[in-house]
Amino acid sequence: MDPISIEMYRKALRNGKEKVFNIRIMIVGPYDVGKTTLTKRLLGKEVNICDRQSTEGIDVQTECCKVSLATGEWMTQEQNADQYSRLKWLVMLLNNQVQQKSSEREQMPKVMKTHVITAKEDYGQAEHDHLVGAKQDVDEEVMPTLPQPLESPIVILSPEESSDVARENGKKDAVMEIIQLINANSDKLEITKEEYAKLGIWDFAGQYVFYTTHQTFLSYRAIYLLVIDLSQQITALIEDECFIDTAGLKLCQVQETIDTWMNLIHSCTPSSQPGIPAVILVGTHVDKINERYRHEVCEKYFREIRSYLKDKPTVIHLVDEDFAIDNTVVDSNLVALKKKIVEVASQQPYWGEKVPARWILLERELMRLKAAGIKVIHRALLEAFNQAEDVQIPTEELDLFLKFQNDIGTILYFSIEVLKDKIVLVPQWMIDAVKSLITAEMFVLRNAPSVARKWDTFNKSGKLYPELIDAIWTKEKYPDLHDNKEHILLLMEHLNIIARPRCFSDDGSEIKVDNYFLAPCMLKEKTPEHVMFPKPDPEMKSSSSVLCYNFVDKFLPSPIFHRLLATCVSRWPIAQTKSENQIFCGCCIFSLDLHHRLTVLFREYIIFVQVFRFGSTEMTPSSKLCIEVQEFLTKTLTSIFGYLGHSLKFEISVQCPHSVGYRLDCLIPVADLQGNVDVPCHFHDIHVITSQDVLRFWFQEEEPSDVGSPAGAMPSPLTSDTDRFMCIAYLLVDIGSRVLRQLLSHHTVTSTCTLGQYLARNISTINKLTRVFNPSLMDIMFPPNGDDTSLYDYDITLLSAIFQNIVPTLSKQEEDMIQRLREERNKLYAHAKSCQISANDFHTYWNDISSILTTLSQQCGDTDFEAKILQEIQRTKVSAIPAGSYLDILKTWFRMIESVKDELQDVTARVQALESNIKSSASES
Repeated sequence: MDPISIEMYRKALRNGKEKVFNIRIMIVGPYDVGKTTLTKRLLGKEVNICDRQSTEGIDVQTECCKVSLATGEWMTQEQNADQYSRLKWLVMLLNNQVQQKSSEREQMPKVMKTHVITAKEDYGQAEHDHLVGAKQDVDEEVMPTLPQPLESPIVILSPEESSDVARENGKKDAVMEIIQLINANSDKLEITKEEYAKLGIWDFAGQYVFYTTHQTFLSYRAIYLLVIDLSQQITALIEDECFIDTAGLKLCQVQETIDTWMNLIHSCTPSSQPGIPAVILVGTHVDKINERYRHEVCEKYFREIRSYLKDKPTVIHLVDEDFAIDNTVVDSNLVALKKKIVEVASQQPYWGEKVPARWILLERELMRLKAAGIKVIHRALLEAFNQAEDVQIPTEELDLFLKFQNDIGTILYFSIEVLKDKIVLVPQWMIDAVKSLITAEMFVLRNAPSVARKWDTFNKSGKLYPELIDAIWTKEKYPDLHDNKEHILLLMEHLNIIARPRCFSDDGSEIKVDNYFLAPCMLKEKTPEHVMFPKPDPEMKSSSSVLCYNFVDKFLPSPIFHRLLATCVSRWPIAQTKSENQIFCGCCIFSLDLHHRLTVLFREYIIFVQVFRFGSTEMTPSSKLCIEVQEFLTKTLTSIFGYLGHSLKFEISVQCPHSVGYRLDCLIPVADLQGNVDVPCHFHDIHVITSQDVLRFWFQEEEPSDVGSPAGAMPSPLTSDTDRFMCIAYLLVDIGSRVLRQLLSHHTVTSTCTLGQYLARNISTINKLTRVFNPSLMDIMFPPNGDDTSLYDYDITLLSAIFQNIVPTLSKQEEDMIQRLREERNKLYAHAKSCQISANDFHTYWNDISSILTTLSQQCGDTDFEAKILQEIQRTKVSAIPAGSYLDILKTWFRMIESVKDELQDVTARVQALESNIKSSASES
């Protein structure tokens, strides 16, 4: 969400908001372990154990259940039950609008006959006054929020009695429609004190071939059930063909598949906060284990999994309880699992989040269209529905509404030019489109033998010809896909599931679009040895150095590489040797021009990039071409992370030129090569690597600058002013906050005193500083629900205020550094509107802020923490910030901006008061 959208969302909330409780369950795990059976049992559906049909793609059931927030009971949604719930809100919203209009006219609305349905008869006089429409005080700055169901009346109006109100609001037709719906269902519109959460389940297929599609729909806004078969050994091989990287075909062990899923989940979260998202381990097929040893076997199995994951960064997502489920009988553990899901969901940051109240009506239209079986609509139709609503979403806000619905998994919508005119109401439809192609072998053999060879080509090399698509997406079998074929293909292109390859014209004079699509996830051929181990060229006479994107958590989901490959295929022609495309599982060779070839290769957690030049004489590759490649790949990766919401971080390195082949252990970080230094290589016979030799291909040397950057220093791969702003904002928002939190903990937390206790001891001082510690900051320090304060919620503004006012043990140096950090924040405020920083300003900010943070980290009393911070600071200058982190950074940044605004307003008010006093004194004298 960009800054303008964030501000628009906040403005919409000020005009009324509703709390929502959503539980999205993602059921994941290896192939054939009982995920679909578990889904059915969670929903109370009948299960036929003999009918074991594997899920293909993803089975999506949105809002299939509701959960009582009071009891935790799961209830399958009745048909139209959601509509009745919406009707309650529609009436409240209508009442809200009527009261607002009335308040503007400073008179009460015309008295009407009403029937008021309440939860209890003994509400009392205050509640009774509210029910009959008594005026309430309204905060001047914040519009009243939408009343909660248990506090609000349902007023059943007759059409005759309410016609005046309808005319008065100029929305007669809309009001009449609401009245008719309410009156038709008045017996079902009972308000109770009980609130419910909406629950949906996504059942993900375990087959590896679907992982690229899965990646599109994984989200941190979900609870994951990682399902394993307890009757299988953790080291057993799974009968599923995996084609991950250059190694080609691989059969994975159960524990490897568990690790893959944990990494996929971990990579889709924009932060590293424990338990977000949460993963619950669920073991199935307990009935296959000898009952006498069942408990011990299950405990041992879960212990082995946790031991396997204990040193991995993904372990932070595991909840503290595991569940072993019997697949054949009613199981008490299933009840406990349901309870745990609700408990974990209630601890997520999005639980009870507020959404603009005026979005409710249009969301209702989306649900109604879905219920009618409509899978895709034109945006113009949705705009027409919006115009017909009693409470409309402003035109400029409609795009934000659609993006929000996309983010929570309700719809698929993208605002780019070629896709913005259509809205996919059912995400399952997109999944089915991909599934229909991947699983079409038998259909093609039976119904379209003329294209059977093309299906074989698609299955082996990923080439998807239009004739094959037409043969599968027939009007009879897939009418919706047939009618919307072009949009679906554009959508698949946008998601990088497929790509339109480029090729040279016959005479080689131009690049044109080829006549097929390419699906990288279908590539199966192992990368040849001569590609894996090119001819050594340690002096780099005809090849560049090897640039490496080294992912710091030692994991890179193969779907990320597939997306990168799809983007590259759309930009550069695939090279050919003996008329064969040089594209393989985990690798592709591209023709940059008639003399240059580019290799992009994926091994485990590293992407290797190298450019070769061919000619009659040895000539080094063009630096201009190499730099273009580096900038394109870096931007593409960060863009992919931004869309998927990933927190993956990579370090840009180069491989020692003496290495033979693309290896994992001969890498030198670019950060270590800055400043034209010589670095000894210890991977081979000891020799020296000169930074200029290996970096000259990939990075343009910056001109000497008067400020910050020394002459000849290697720049970071931050290729735009926005990248530079995000880097500095990241230093302040993320690293700066971490350093100050650690410093605060060092000064306040002991074995006998928590942070909460420390703050409580200083409550009298805090209460006197109402200008410093406003209500929102007080809620963070002293949570209203009685929970312990969480240091994770403290940003620079709050931390600085605490240090300045209630921590007397700071040294003079620490005080100076914190004050300087505040000053840097205030200086950066000037760039807030554009979110851009020039190259020269970047070096100034980076040097100043990194110096402050390095000094403060040394005061935290933890050498390991100090080393990690120093490493992280250095990495920000040589690696682009993951775009998936942008939203969290911007959210915190805008909170900081609000603080700066408040401080400036406070200073302005004091200056004005001082001027007034001076003038008064002067006039009196």
